[in-house]
Amino acid sequence: MTDKIKISGVPAKWSDEEFNRRVDGWVRVYRGTEESMTMVRASLGHEFLQAVIDHAQKGYTISPSKRIMHAPLDYSVFMIKPVEQQQVDIDRIKAEQKQKYVADLEAERARYQEQLRQQLIQAQEDKDRRAAEQAKAKQLAAIEKQVQECYAPLEIPE
Repeated sequence: MTDKIKISGVPAKWSDEEFNRRVDGWVRVYRGTEESMTMVRASLGHEFLQAVIDHAQKGYTISPSKRIMHAPLDYSVFMIKPVEQQQVDIDRIKAEQKQKYVADLEAERARYQEQLRQQLIQAQEDKDRRAAEQAKAKQLAAIEKQVQECYAPLEIPE
């Protein structure tokens, strides 16, 4: 016989606190990686400086955490995206995290539903088995009664 299935608890529901915790975590990851930056690269020094100036005019700032490369024919620097572009990326992160959170909630709900389904099937099978056992016991008792009624008790002389 298998172990008896028993559900405990309920599936999680939407929580703004949990959603914001997930989003905040990914926003921190975003801001700490090169995803919030763009690389400005040129092969000549004056082209590189002009590219940096052009990006700075668009709102980009030089990243203090990344190295500026000054190698011959290879000039590069990471520049942090402007706030408006970062907000677009953060909005995308929120949408992605919402999809993932909803998928997690739906998966957990489906798992609870399947567990309940199995619990109800198991309970019905147990009920049917007990009913069948009782019916069989009742039939055997009726048969035994017929057998006893059919023959008189054995009389043994003393």
